[in-house]
Amino acid sequence: MSTRVELRRDAGRVGPEAGPWIRRRQVAKVWGPADPAGLVQVVDHRDQTLAWGLVSPDGELAVRIVQHGATPPPEDWLVRRLHAALAARAALGLADDPATDAYREVNSEGDGIPGLTVDRYGDDRVVQIATPAIAARRAVIVGFFAARTRGRVFVSAPEAAAAREGFALEPVTHGEDAVLTFKEFGLAFAVPAPPAQKTGAYLDQRDNRRLAAELAARAGGPMLDVGCHAGGFAVHAAARGVFAVGLDQSARALAAARDNAARNGLAEKTAWVLGDMFGPLDDPALAGPFGVVVFDPPRIASGPQGRDRAVGAMARSLAWLLPRVRPGGFLLACSCSHHLGRAELDAALLAAGGPAFARVHALGPGPDHPVWPGHVEGEYLRVNVYQRRDMA
Repeated sequence: MSTRVELRRDAGRVGPEAGPWIRRRQVAKVWGPADPAGLVQVVDHRDQTLAWGLVSPDGELAVRIVQHGATPPPEDWLVRRLHAALAARAALGLADDPATDAYREVNSEGDGIPGLTVDRYGDDRVVQIATPAIAARRAVIVGFFAARTRGRVFVSAPEAAAAREGFALEPVTHGEDAVLTFKEFGLAFAVPAPPAQKTGAYLDQRDNRRLAAELAARAGGPMLDVGCHAGGFAVHAAARGVFAVGLDQSARALAAARDNAARNGLAEKTAWVLGDMFGPLDDPALAGPFGVVVFDPPRIASGPQGRDRAVGAMARSLAWLLPRVRPGGFLLACSCSHHLGRAELDAALLAAGGPAFARVHALGPGPDHPVWPGHVEGEYLRVNVYQRRDMA
């Protein structure tokens, strides 16, 4: 008999439109062992089956749904969905693009496998595990990708997720100095392998990096990339003939960015500044004016209670940056927090004052980062593109 999770009478609607998460406050009782290795049956107070999912015994998200309705998923649901995720990327043309060989292959709830992220970097793959249920299925997942990987398979777990969900994971790192190499629209990149930021690079910004480079070329440059990490935005702009300046507070990230520029023969078209994006930004190399400014901070709002503070922090930095955008130029303001959406980015821009800007693009991740319909928390990356419109 399967473990049953009985919901409270006032738990609210459970269905595809409500998203794939059951929070602990919605749960009345758990009948049977809360085993992350198994599937649990989600029932209402009348014992009617609503869904099937993966349990997290200690997390605030008690169940992550993998199938709605009374019929349980097949025993091999996980392998089926892994196959489907790879087939979806192939249908998007990502699997055989000689110019780009880094992309997301499994995007957690967006591919029906909550808690699992898999990114491909050339011949290597990075498997990131964020829940005890996926940790319990590690052998199946790693075996699946090992059979399809010419290079190395890295395995990691975000420290915050492991602590929050109450599980431990032995990582597979292939050495402290391991590097991931890949191509992005014909440019060559290398980034430190996990443990590092995200899975090594920010693949969700891939398409936005190319667009920013196009905007910089049209605006006549130069570009300022604030929070540049391994130099993605700046290197793409330099490849379009635009001089680019990158700023980051991580010396390791800047070393990777500098190497990536040199790897593509663009060292003379780039400059790199070590500094805090929330600081005064008074280095002479940051003075501008710039045709494009990218402001890409780390996640600064981990919950709704931090939203106002995050908007204030962004507004203070944008107050320094807006005057450095030349008339007709562009500002890309980025948020990787679900709790800091487009309206909050607009609010930060308005609070910063300065010249007038109009929003001309509302961007997100590429199609290799699908979102489960109804899962609003899955929409985490927003990039608002504003154009300076000085008015009399």
